[in-house]
This record gives sequence, structure tokens and C-alpha cells, in this order.
Amino acid sequence: MRFILTDDCWVLDALSPAEWHLVAELPKAASPSHYENQAKKRLFPSPLSPDTLADEETISQVDDWENFVQPDLEELFQEARQTVEQDIDSVEIVSASEFLSPEEIEEWSNELPELRRVRVSRENSDAWYSTLNQARLLMNEEHDLAESEERILARMEEASEIDEERFLLIAQYELYSAVQIMLVENVMGL
Repeated sequence: MRFILTDDCWVLDALSPAEWHLVAELPKAASPSHYENQAKKRLFPSPLSPDTLADEETISQVDDWENFVQPDLEELFQEARQTVEQDIDSVEIVSASEFLSPEEIEEWSNELPELRRVRVSRENSDAWYSTLNQARLLMNEEHDLAESEERILARMEEASEIDEERFLLIAQYELYSAVQIMLVENVMGL
């Protein structure tokens, strides 16, 4: 995968089939409907700490949160996922020969993989950041990825010690983290 930045857009370019699959899964990975209730609570936590004693005022605050704030947040998150989905739907298929030397092309024996390119308008960057963040929060809450020992093993290229399904989750989490970092450092100016 290459990250390209222009004046009006940024591009996830030369996405391998595996990378493309993970990028294409982003809207689904960021949707709370695909997770257990406990994970969903990570996106919409109570406005009160768990050790706050419930009285009439705090119950009223929680009710206000659930009736007014949470629906607006849910709508904002849904709109961000839809924006990302529209960008993903406009994917381009590119020839691997664009990125390889003639010698490398010959090595592949005419069985070059199909690569993908996703162009994203700079104005959609916040939606992408939000969706990536939603996915990472939900994935971590459901699968305990952020501080997992397997994640460290995967970074040390000791993937053979990790269950295949878990390894794919870690790869997905890492890809989303990398794209978020690229957005922060290159596009969003945070």
C-alpha cells in the first residue's frame, strides 16, 4: 500500500488483495451492529462514571444523554460510515505493472495481482478518521487487541505463534491504525 497526498485528495494506492479486503471491510468493522452490547457501549458510554451514585438528578442526566446526545452521535457515526462506503465504492482497479520493474513483472510470470486504488477527497478526511476510530474502538473492546501479547508477536514477525483468525484481526487493526496515523500526520494537521 502506498499513501499519496495531493492538493485536493489523498489516495490509498497499490492496495494488495489482502489490504483491499481489509479496507473494504471498514464500514462493517465500524458498525456497532456487528458487535456485542458491551463493545457497543464503548462508542456510547454513560455520561456518568460507574461509581456515581444514582439519584434523581443523575438519572435525569442519563435519560437526557440517551434521548438527545446519543441519537445525534449515532447519526454522525452513521453518516461518516456512509461517506467512507461511498469512497470505497469508487475504487479503481490498477495494474501491478504500474508499480513493478520489467524484471519484477517477468518474475510474476504474467500472474500479476489486481491492485486497488481508493481516492478520497480531503473534505472526507474527518469521516474516514471517525470511521477508522469507531472500528478500532469496537474491535479492541470485542477482541482486546490494543495491548495484546499477540500484537507484539505480530510486530516481531512471530505470526506463526498466533491463531490465523486472531492474526487477521490484528492485521486489520494495524492497517486501520496506520491509515489513521497517516491522516493525522499528513492531512488533518493535528
